[in-house]
Amino acid sequence: MAALTRATKANYTIHDHIQAETTDREDHTFCGIMFPVKCKDILPLDHLVINSVAIRGALGPLTVWVTKSEDLNGEIQLSKKHWIKIYQKEHQPSFVGYETLDLSAKPIILKPGQVKGIYIHSTRRGDEAIVYDNKAKQKTVDDSFITILPGRAHVSEKVFGSIPIWGWGSAWRDNREFVGQLKYGAVYKLWNPQENMSFGGSFRTAARILFMCQRHSESPFSKLPDDCLFFILNMMRWDWLNDTSVEMKREQKQRRRLRRQQMIQEADAIMDEQNNHADANEEVAAADDEVQVDDEVDAEAEEDEEDLDFMDEDSSDDSEDADTSDNDDDDDDDDDDDEEESSEEEEEEYAWGDHVGSRSAFHYNADDTSSDSENSESDVERDERYRRVAIMRARRNILSFLRSH
Repeated sequence: MAALTRATKANYTIHDHIQAETTDREDHTFCGIMFPVKCKDILPLDHLVINSVAIRGALGPLTVWVTKSEDLNGEIQLSKKHWIKIYQKEHQPSFVGYETLDLSAKPIILKPGQVKGIYIHSTRRGDEAIVYDNKAKQKTVDDSFITILPGRAHVSEKVFGSIPIWGWGSAWRDNREFVGQLKYGAVYKLWNPQENMSFGGSFRTAARILFMCQRHSESPFSKLPDDCLFFILNMMRWDWLNDTSVEMKREQKQRRRLRRQQMIQEADAIMDEQNNHADANEEVAAADDEVQVDDEVDAEAEEDEEDLDFMDEDSSDDSEDADTSDNDDDDDDDDDDDEEESSEEEEEEYAWGDHVGSRSAFHYNADDTSSDSENSESDVERDERYRRVAIMRARRNILSFLRSH
């Protein structure tokens, strides 16, 4: 019963208050900026709470939107129906300091590994509403909790508008970075047996030693039941035993490397098994080909005699072939008409002045990759594994083609 009453996450709303601030080169100013934000899964987090955004510029009537979908899967749709408005207020210009947009009424909640898109827009006339930068690196901000990725700038005065202020071209600009601050809080998980691997190595070692002491009769801990030790560990914060995000990230990389090596070994074993099976099938097929050679020669001779008998009958069908060719031409004309109609329907989906790419989805890459030697080695291993699998598939396809002929 005691296990049923143990908490699984911190009961306080915010444990840590963190501020993520971007670089500010003031490369551009315009109507809006859209960018993805990812919550990392390195630390034992239950969720993050983004409670304010700070920007600068001429500002004006501002709105903040967040994506509805819980799983974006590398793609952010730029249609209004895929977003929720969480903030709306008019602000005075702030060209030097950042102006804070308080989202505490409708905060943005991010689970570990989750990505959400944030879209900030101003309907102010002109091109000075919001400051943003050109893309300078793969990740705008990358700390122990979140990753802010480059996004798209918006040059339309209408929210999610597809026509820019000058009336033609695309209303979105790729390779742009958010300029400002995100203030968020972290709510941590509390230790439970099923969450043991989410904590750092020092914490897990302490938990193991604590239970080892309990198993010895001469230890004072031997008088405590398991539930008491569970509650002790449950009330300890994840970093009380000097675990750091850097060490936990390194440990996760090591686990991923071991898992990749195991997958490679399993793939090699499957390849060897299939190659042995293919070799055995080749020997059986070769034996069958030798037995069937004489039968195939006789069958070809009979087919040649039948072809000679049908030559006269085929000559009488030339006129019919001509008629069918005319019908085929008519069918081709009908297909061309259908293609023209479908293209016209596609064009009607866009309003006048829309650019072809104005409504295309924004694609992002939120993988935690870097340029260190460990990742480069893992890329080489992954490419080698893919090469071996491709060779195996090509070999199997060739064998199946040869057997069928």
